[in-house]
Amino acid sequence: MLIIFGSSLGDYLKDPSSSANLAVALMLLLAIVILAKVLKLDVYGAIVKILDSIVYRIGLIISNKENKLKRELEIGKINDKNKTVKLYRFMNDLIIDLGIKRSGVTPYSFTFLVLLGSLILSVVVCKAAFGSLTLSIIVYPIITVAVVCVLYTKANMAHDLRIEAVIEAENIISNSIKDGVVVSIRNSIDLIPEMVRAEFRDFLDNVEHKNYHIRTALLELNNNIGSIADDFIKKCIEFETQEEHGIVGMFRDVVELNNVKKELRTEMKRSFEKIFGDFVIGALMIFVFLGGTLVLFDNVANFYFNNIVGQIIIIIDVLIVIGEFVFITYLRAKEL
Repeated sequence: MLIIFGSSLGDYLKDPSSSANLAVALMLLLAIVILAKVLKLDVYGAIVKILDSIVYRIGLIISNKENKLKRELEIGKINDKNKTVKLYRFMNDLIIDLGIKRSGVTPYSFTFLVLLGSLILSVVVCKAAFGSLTLSIIVYPIITVAVVCVLYTKANMAHDLRIEAVIEAENIISNSIKDGVVVSIRNSIDLIPEMVRAEFRDFLDNVEHKNYHIRTALLELNNNIGSIADDFIKKCIEFETQEEHGIVGMFRDVVELNNVKKELRTEMKRSFEKIFGDFVIGALMIFVFLGGTLVLFDNVANFYFNNIVGQIIIIIDVLIVIGEFVFITYLRAKEL
């Protein structure tokens, strides 16, 4: 990669106009440094302050968008069928499965980081591998999709385990819910799977120490453990707010349905293990064939690496393989 980059830089400097532009830029930079020294200006400190200001403003915009969405959702201005809400909940599930939710990462901030990281990656890849910054404009959306696919695949592996943990937690709570959701969770907190136990501890803390209303605390719990528990949380809210006689019986249905889900998921996993094995073998055969072709035929290698059409074809081919892999993991981790 360094050799390719060095070669591209050498070609750039051979152009007289490019060399002149570079020289002017260096002279301007040198003049700024000398002026800062003479006037005793803290250039580094100024740059840090500017960057801090930019980061602060971006963070403020992100925070305002988060608060606005939550407020509109809470007052009923928008609902779960809204496209923005669906995307927000998808990103929320993603950061939970990636294990970064408890670090303070939010769906909006995560989206911003993905877009920024994809932009940097596009510029680096196109300049280092193909020696072209112009190509990064075309490649950027493709790289962004690829990054999301990779993250989504990693998240799906954890999502599968989280579904099972949430199902087990729902069964434990449902079996002792007659005295209320809070009492049931408090008495069985040590039995709840460790993967989601911290979220249920936060729920108890919100109700018992922060004086959250039970509905608000349950919605916060739903946000922290993800959309997997949507139906269960709605039943809990109904149970706590309506207090109708016999309503506790619906939690017996929750346990029975969850047991059926467990059996189906076990059968599904066996099927997808075979499908995944076939996919890996097929992908390896394709890459071995393509690699051999590029090594044996120089004209083919030249087309793929030195022609913009060939470069885009390579990127799209890789994206298709990644997409197929993501789809398989998505089906495996999909909630029944």
